[in-house]
Amino acid sequence: MTSNRPGGRSSSGGSTPSTSRRSARQQRLANREANRAMSRAGTRGSSGNGFSPLAMWSIVFVVVAIVVVGAALFFTQSSGGTSTGTPIAPGVVTPANIPESDRTLGNANAPVTVDLYGDFRCTACFDFTTGGTEQSLITNYIATGKAKLVWHDFLTIDANDGTTASRDAANAAWCAADQGKFWTMRDWLYANQSPSEAASAFTLTRLAAIGKAAGLDMTTFQPCLDNGTHDAAIVAEQSSIPSDAGGTPAIYVNKKLVGASGQVATYADIQAAIDGALGLTAPSTSAGASASAGASASASLSPSVSPGASPSATPS
Repeated sequence: MTSNRPGGRSSSGGSTPSTSRRSARQQRLANREANRAMSRAGTRGSSGNGFSPLAMWSIVFVVVAIVVVGAALFFTQSSGGTSTGTPIAPGVVTPANIPESDRTLGNANAPVTVDLYGDFRCTACFDFTTGGTEQSLITNYIATGKAKLVWHDFLTIDANDGTTASRDAANAAWCAADQGKFWTMRDWLYANQSPSEAASAFTLTRLAAIGKAAGLDMTTFQPCLDNGTHDAAIVAEQSSIPSDAGGTPAIYVNKKLVGASGQVATYADIQAAIDGALGLTAPSTSAGASASAGASASASLSPSVSPGASPSATPS
């Protein structure tokens, strides 16, 4: 199927992660307001003899605002954003009333399996999880028992920057799974990732603080984290990543990739794949109502691309 969704950033070793879309939007808004203020000031000058005092002060105010916003964005991206201070509670949480087992959410006997390959440092994964797409999937299919959602760690960013932060975050989530709290920890990890995908957001010290804030039993979580108890299993899992995954997040319905390799699937894509697997001729009313919101939330995402993949061109 043809897709005009933007592709992922280059994944060659040493590449710098692209500016967070959240931060970029803030910068664009600031620039837009600056341009508007400059235009207003130009039309308020006194009889063509320069700017009025009010106009001059407006320009000064706008310039100062842009400098402050730019400095804040630079500091956030340089420091990892959430790498210090009290961990941030997730704004979107996985419903507690849905059965879970290890890294599987939903009824174990559900007729459809949705496999999600993700990286806890991946900002596109954050947007997929919190922007409406996954929420619609859970509401319409996982909570109703039509499908189950299975998480797989795909360490795309570690492979790009040579760190182990993605693996360490994955180990922290597996350690939480030992306590039956994988999905709780997953929500907390995404809430505290760096907007620039920086490794500094997931140091062992920071992961311990996140685990404590998430309500884990630290007497068992801390040694599991410090010893990297699940590191070997997580690394071994990388050899079983489907060859057409392309990047993160990657979605499979009954082992078949949804959308194009290296592209982020929309909710409409996922809905059609699940309904097809269920033998439904038309989507349900509730699923249809959520499709528009989920699709718009996903349409602008750019996945973190796996090493060696050829990213699609990103529109300007």
